[in-house]
Amino acid sequence: MAELDRFDRSILTLMQQHNLTSHEELGLRVGLSASAVRRRLKFLRESGVIAADVSIINPEKVGISVIVSIRFEKESHATYEAFKSQMKALPEVAQCYTVSGETDFIVIGHFADLPSYEVWIGQYLLSNPAIARSDTNIVYSRVKFSTAILTGV
Repeated sequence: MAELDRFDRSILTLMQQHNLTSHEELGLRVGLSASAVRRRLKFLRESGVIAADVSIINPEKVGISVIVSIRFEKESHATYEAFKSQMKALPEVAQCYTVSGETDFIVIGHFADLPSYEVWIGQYLLSNPAIARSDTNIVYSRVKFSTAILTGV
C-alpha cells in the first residue's frame, strides 16, 4: 500500500471533485509547485492509487439504471467464479459486488430501456440454473451519487 502524505491526500480529494484541474491550480490549492503536483500524480497513477481518469455520464440522460440482488440456489466456488467472469464481461454491468447476508451478489446495470433490460435478465439471470432468485430495483431518482472515496483529509 502506498504511503500517502497530506499533499497526496489533498490532491486526491481535489482530483475526485474535478480531475481536469490543472497542475498549476492544484499546486496553488495544496501548497506545491505544478511540477511537484505532476510528479505526485504520476506516482499515484503508476502505483494504482488512482485507478482511472474518467468522465462520469448521468445515466438518467441515456437510459435506465437497475440494481439487482441475486441469490444462488447452491453456492460453490465454481458457480461464483463463473458468475463473476460473466458479469465482468457484460458492458451493461457497471458494478458487481459479492456481499454478505441472504443476497450473494448486487449488480448495478445501465440499459437503454426496459425492453432491453428484459432481454438481458432473460439471457443472463433467468437462464442460469444456479440462481435461485433475483430482485430488481429500477432507479427512478438519484438522491445522492458520488464516486469519491474519503482520503483522510
